[in-house]
Amino acid sequence: MNTMEQTILPRSEKRRFPRITASTVVGYALFDAYRERIDRGKGRTLNLSQKGTLLETQNPLHGEFIILLAHDLEGEKIKVKGRVANTRRSDITGLYLTGVEFIGSHDAQRKAIVAMVKVYNHQKYYQQ
Repeated sequence: MNTMEQTILPRSEKRRFPRITASTVVGYALFDAYRERIDRGKGRTLNLSQKGTLLETQNPLHGEFIILLAHDLEGEKIKVKGRVANTRRSDITGLYLTGVEFIGSHDAQRKAIVAMVKVYNHQKYYQQ
């Protein structure tokens, strides 16, 4: 393979699960290691995978656990539990990006992911 071919081939994905774009507004409750609530607010998911999401917020999320709350297309509350994996400030937007690893019931995780993707697709395609 020549140098030109090497530069145009995509990098291999190193993540265990592929990410999909799914920008959805969610509420959150943040907890410390003792499961005491230390913060709550709103954020926006930027992407989703089978095991987590990237959450964008106004403030850094320095906690251990998080509960994300959203509504599905029928208005039903969707709740998913997670562990805060990392938080960093975006150089581009100045907002905070927090990696959330889903924990708890796989059924609850799957239900939340499906609901968030449906809401995102509905907003993207039907409310333009």
